[in-house]
Amino acid sequence: MADKERSGLEKLLAVSPGMEVWWDASPLVFEKWAESFLADQAPEVREWLEPQVKRLYVKDNPAQSLFRGVTTNPVITKAGIDTLPDIWNPWIDEEIKRHPNLSAPEITWRTYREASKLGAELYMPIFEESGYTHGYVSAQVDPRVLDDTRKMVEQGLGLKAIAPNIMVKVPGTQAGVMAICLLTAMGVPTNATLVFTVPQILAVAEAVKRGKEIGECYGTDYSQWRSVITIMMARFEEREVMAEQAREQGFELTEDLMRWSGTAIMKKGYHLLREREYPSKLLLASSRVGPGKEQIRHVEETAGANLVYTMNPKFIQNVLLLYADKEFESRIDKPVPSEVMEKLLAIPYFRQGYEENGLKQEEFLQHPGTVFTRGEFSKAMNAFEEFVAGRMKG
Repeated sequence: MADKERSGLEKLLAVSPGMEVWWDASPLVFEKWAESFLADQAPEVREWLEPQVKRLYVKDNPAQSLFRGVTTNPVITKAGIDTLPDIWNPWIDEEIKRHPNLSAPEITWRTYREASKLGAELYMPIFEESGYTHGYVSAQVDPRVLDDTRKMVEQGLGLKAIAPNIMVKVPGTQAGVMAICLLTAMGVPTNATLVFTVPQILAVAEAVKRGKEIGECYGTDYSQWRSVITIMMARFEEREVMAEQAREQGFELTEDLMRWSGTAIMKKGYHLLREREYPSKLLLASSRVGPGKEQIRHVEETAGANLVYTMNPKFIQNVLLLYADKEFESRIDKPVPSEVMEKLLAIPYFRQGYEENGLKQEEFLQHPGTVFTRGEFSKAMNAFEEFVAGRMKG
């Protein structure tokens, strides 16, 4: 193909055997996003961009889509409902009428389950065509209960009952690690979210391995099962504590250093999972453009890796436009420059996240990345419930 006949994503996949790209948004908003994105482009750009966008999710033949799965969270789900009010407002109103004794949180959870169900239906052809390897849609347990193993398992089992291709997102806290072990023993596919560090990656990987061993002892069916571990790179990099500690060491945390920090943890986690033959696959999330506006280190340093890369709509736009005329070379095995690592390892926050035993499991809950993300996701869940409560009041 000529250069612009292949999208930046397709060029990335071409040098990365086994890599999967997932849609980090509600599956229900894809068409509206694609239409809006293309409408914003100049005619000469739209001419080569439109075929690329159409190959991302092929509505008439989903199994031919470039996307191989979906990740969602409370922020994404609420945004999807806001994007499609003509669909969701009547549905919520009907649920309120049908179940007058249910509370706003209960109606909210029913709405979340319905959104997950509809998304799973869109990706079911991919799930079936791939022999249950691809086409999973991640649905997350309530982010406000990330320290309650029992509640997370209960919600996880309820979410999994929605559809065979539902993958349950559980936070990488100590309680979440236990929940992942239990769900794995029961054959429930899991996506460990709110993971920012190498110690968390290894804790989840061990829990999955142990849970699968237990399940296999008791005859659990793993023919429709997968495990992925999501590392949220920018949500680790952008915490103020790292910049403060760098200044205490006598240097500034430049954008260049900051983007290397998440990349370094990603590379180490990726290689440890593969070298130790854990059954989990690394999933990259929370990527950013930079350093600067003309490159994406998070993508370039990932080239060549056999992992999952979930990308939100804005990030996909950046990849498609920035890499229209650029090629990728495999860099996953290239180490982070030694002078960069020397500076990063002088920062306690980074060192804790990079070293295998840098954090104890009981410290996962209070990691700055966890605290920040929990707050953001909980706020979105609260807003979701308030929106439903407002409709209940008429």
